[in-house]
Amino acid sequence: HSIKSKSVNRKTGDMVGVYILPSDKSPTQSIKTKTDSAQCGDCLLKGILCYLNPVYLNNIWRSAKNLKVSKIIPTFKKAVRFGVYGDPAFIPIKTVESIAEKSAKGFTGYTHQWHKASKKYSRFFMASIDNLMAENQKCTSKELKERANLKGYRTYRIIKEESEILEDEILCPYTTHQTQCNECLLCNGTYKGKNRKNIAIKIHGPQNKIKTYLKTKS
Repeated sequence: HSIKSKSVNRKTGDMVGVYILPSDKSPTQSIKTKTDSAQCGDCLLKGILCYLNPVYLNNIWRSAKNLKVSKIIPTFKKAVRFGVYGDPAFIPIKTVESIAEKSAKGFTGYTHQWHKASKKYSRFFMASIDNLMAENQKCTSKELKERANLKGYRTYRIIKEESEILEDEILCPYTTHQTQCNECLLCNGTYKGKNRKNIAIKIHGPQNKIKTYLKTKS
């Protein structure tokens, strides 16, 4: 998606988006029938709290569902955003490697499946850390972040207040300097080194979803 057309996402800038979509029903149908775990795994933000409005994905799904699988083009001039919708850890690792290597500019990616997925994905994706998953695992988001770090992942952690930032984290550069993702590219796992800072970002998205998330425990 957006290989030729221009993305207008204010935060990410113009990037090629990789979507993980259901094959047998539209994204909205999969959410209604609670079968969206096929593309979103056990992410507890899916549905009610996900920042993404899935309605617009239906058109992408309709245009893609009957297409034959084609070879990946030789190079992308733009940076790639893995998992605009759906979890990129469901993409075969060889395909992830191929897409990452063909991007002339770089890539970003996030996975909620870091606790289940092969450690190989840590080279490309950040481990997504949020309070709902921490509550489910009966720990704090800080402790959950530490678990992901021990598994070899750099982390992308949702926080409520900037005062929550830890010594080995930096605030997302879009928040501090309005640097778009296609220029920043810090959220690329350990691809450019394991010892770089983790990323934290203050809860963002539609106001009703922010209010719901703020009720969770830290």
